[in-house]
Amino acid sequence: MRSLTGQLIALMLVALVLSQVLFYFINNSERDRSLRTVRQDEFVARANAVARLVAVTSPDIHPEVLRAAGTSLSRYWLSLGPPADTLTWENSARGELLRAQPSVQSEKSGLTVANPRISEAELIDSNQPAWKILPPTGRQNEARLLELEKWNGIGYATNVRPGLWLNAVYAKPELIASPDRYYLSLAVTALCLSLLAVLAARRVGRPLQRLTDSAERIGRGEDVPPMPEEGADDIRRTAIAFNRMQSRLRRFVEDRTRMIADISHDLRTPVTLLRLHAEFVSDADTKEKMIATLDEMQAMTEATLAFAREESSSEASRVINMDAFVESVCDDLAELGWDVSFTDGVQTPWFCRPDSLRRAMRNVIENAVRYGDLARV
Repeated sequence: MRSLTGQLIALMLVALVLSQVLFYFINNSERDRSLRTVRQDEFVARANAVARLVAVTSPDIHPEVLRAAGTSLSRYWLSLGPPADTLTWENSARGELLRAQPSVQSEKSGLTVANPRISEAELIDSNQPAWKILPPTGRQNEARLLELEKWNGIGYATNVRPGLWLNAVYAKPELIASPDRYYLSLAVTALCLSLLAVLAARRVGRPLQRLTDSAERIGRGEDVPPMPEEGADDIRRTAIAFNRMQSRLRRFVEDRTRMIADISHDLRTPVTLLRLHAEFVSDADTKEKMIATLDEMQAMTEATLAFAREESSSEASRVINMDAFVESVCDDLAELGWDVSFTDGVQTPWFCRPDSLRRAMRNVIENAVRYGDLARV
């Protein structure tokens, strides 16, 4: 994750996950609350309608009324009093929900089958603490409500008339949230954001890569063309600043090289005059030392001028095989009768200025032979 692309993708994915998780919980909470409210109002209204129908019909047809009102997700039954404790009432509701309706039959065998929508394993104990008592209203007698969260349902009981209560239960456990679609949506969104991050990072990374390459080449002393001053404002300002820096460095190097060349050129005349004067020194030892010192100064002056000339004519860099390159330098010196030998090394590609490197290698090997009689490379 050290690259710009990796960091952008990581940052976007973290922001996506945080936002989606927050949205998921907020949205689910609001949605579930709204659905529970609508479902509860609709279920209570239906149960009250059944209660009013039971109140005005003969007891002989009550079983048929309750059976007709029931569905695979809801059941109705009568009791002689208000609901007892929640656990006892839940056991009765579980039995009613699992009981097969006569309308759900196998057409071939004519046998009544179990409720196809709800299984016993789904109706676990909800451990609801207590009933919520609803006060009587103009269209509703005394009633009690029970939230069955683990069943994703509702329990309801209302007084039909003295000594008779209607009980109703609704349960739909399969609607308890399954996050598969949410995870799929999150994965698709993450993939799209990752692709956008890659495109954005490449748009920013290309100019930065060009800047890195140009800086590396300048560090090796190469002539580098100005960077294109384009792209976003930040990138464009960076390119402008880099081009200005490159121009200033080039002027500085040129001024320094010109100054060194001028000084070395001016030193040639006084060195030559001193050498002429040294020829007239009578003491042979003093004369020899003075001439040796002046020769050394002359060599230093010529070397400095050679350096200045090399700097003024920049050599292009290219990749060479370092092993073959050094071997060729040693072979050239060995042909001159010098005690120089080369042992094969590893095939190593090297990006350099070959002519300058050749002079440097020759100087090192010549010094080895001059001061150590031989050279082993």
